Amino acid sequence: MMINQSMNDKLLEIRDLTIDFNTDEGLVRAVNNVNLTVRPGEVMGLVGESGSGKSVTAKTIMRLTPGNAVIQHPSQISLQHENRDLNVLKLRGRDLRLVRGDAVSMIFQEPMASFAPALRISDQMIQTMQIHLGYSKEQARRRGIELFERVGIVDPEKRFDQYVFELSGGMRQRAMIAMALSTEPKLLIADEPTTALDVTIQAQVLDLMLELREQMGMAMIFITHDLGVVSKIADNVTVMKKGEVVEAGTAERVLFRPEHTYTQRLLDALPHLEDLPEAPKHTPEPLLSVKDLSITYPLAGNGRKTEYFTAVKNISLDLPEGQIIGLVGESGSGKTTLGKAMLGAAPISSGQVEYFHTQKEVKFGAGMKIKRKRLAQTAQLVFQDPYSSLNPRMTVRDIIAEPLEAMKITKTREETDARVIEVAKRCHIEVEHLRRFPHAFSGGQRQRISIARALVCNPKFIVADESVAALDVSIQAEILKLLKELKEELGLTILFISHDLSVIANLCDRVCVMKHGEFVEEGTVREIFLEPKQAYTQKLIASIPLLEAPDKTRLRTGAQVAAKPVMETL
Repeated sequence: MMINQSMNDKLLEIRDLTIDFNTDEGLVRAVNNVNLTVRPGEVMGLVGESGSGKSVTAKTIMRLTPGNAVIQHPSQISLQHENRDLNVLKLRGRDLRLVRGDAVSMIFQEPMASFAPALRISDQMIQTMQIHLGYSKEQARRRGIELFERVGIVDPEKRFDQYVFELSGGMRQRAMIAMALSTEPKLLIADEPTTALDVTIQAQVLDLMLELREQMGMAMIFITHDLGVVSKIADNVTVMKKGEVVEAGTAERVLFRPEHTYTQRLLDALPHLEDLPEAPKHTPEPLLSVKDLSITYPLAGNGRKTEYFTAVKNISLDLPEGQIIGLVGESGSGKTTLGKAMLGAAPISSGQVEYFHTQKEVKFGAGMKIKRKRLAQTAQLVFQDPYSSLNPRMTVRDIIAEPLEAMKITKTREETDARVIEVAKRCHIEVEHLRRFPHAFSGGQRQRISIARALVCNPKFIVADESVAALDVSIQAEILKLLKELKEELGLTILFISHDLSVIANLCDRVCVMKHGEFVEEGTVREIFLEPKQAYTQKLIASIPLLEAPDKTRLRTGAQVAAKPVMETL
């Protein structure tokens, strides 16, 4: 273990950090000459698009870089711990515990890969607190349940003893956050910790982090592409692009008076609530009608009686042709289940779904047989994660062409290729890229491929389920622009499911708000965001993180926008 001289009030100091990766094509530079300082109690926002080097820089602090990483001289990372200054890059073996868990904890972006799947969450958290804090098993258990409750996990005692695969995506992320906070670190590295969370839970988690910062003097490196979140939580901001720091300074200066064009581009891509779209003057005829739809699932019985859970309760809805309808609500509200039911992908207990203006009748529901081929040519789904939904062994051409070939829509390969090229161009996919495989593309490019696959059989209706949730703000803006273009050019009707209300506000024509499987409020974008009637809707909007006006220094919430007089807001 190497000990350096005092860093005074610097908790973490990174100097001249340069990292290359060994690849088949030789060394590839991932981080280039990065300098960064974090002081005790400070929150540093680390922002930039995918591939900018944010996560690699953060993981190097905990020595978690992969085996093909080469840290070049004269890179240096110094960390203050228990009145000693650790030279992190020189630590070996058990000395790494001084960094991992003792001084630094990390909230990873993908919680499923961060827990041991064969162990209960309670066993993993209890062991961690026993090692790093010296807690007894009972003390660790009480602390773990308390943290589960504080990060918004319902029924924390039951969830604490479950396996990670038994939790939903949002629940897993909350459990990961609780795990990272359990050792009371002096530095918390949070890598996109709220991306998968509802706005209300996100607000709770951010408040919890800020509270712990005050109580423990805990510093944070907060990695995110959500600049609204950064403006709420960060004291200082560092902006990275292609492995280099292009701008750094106070949150007020960087977010409201950016000096670099790249920072300005990120800010320009942010959705806003000040310029909401006008409601359509005429409501078109419905393309799709949902009547009295309910979806009930059986739960594990007690041996005598089977219990049931109702995910969707008696929903009726008309979706106007050529419009984008936003569907919002917290995790477990039934949004995705309802979207799947419209595609015939969820069992309908009662009620029915009917499509109009189609060449052949498309109608299904409880007790009715679904004509799958007709439905597939009428309605398609764009998934949340484009990488896992694309076959890694198929070229882009074959991925897009698969629906045509499976349903025998085209007769010859030449006809298929012509249709694939037509759709690819419409989705801004280069024709020469059709020969490549999914791993060769960024997240935004993969999502374009997913959209092209959904459009290739010329459907009338698209369900986009959290389709931009994992994308950088600039890439997200590109995909949203594409969806708007496709709606106008093709007359598509789109059900856009999202927990990001600022995206919903800028994309959709109408909004439906769900809670516990039921609609609590419906209306135009302006009605929902500027004059919400229900307390639940008001709570959701109040939790939206928005950038403050340029002459302010902190965040303005959705509630403050909604509370302003309508004419002033417009």
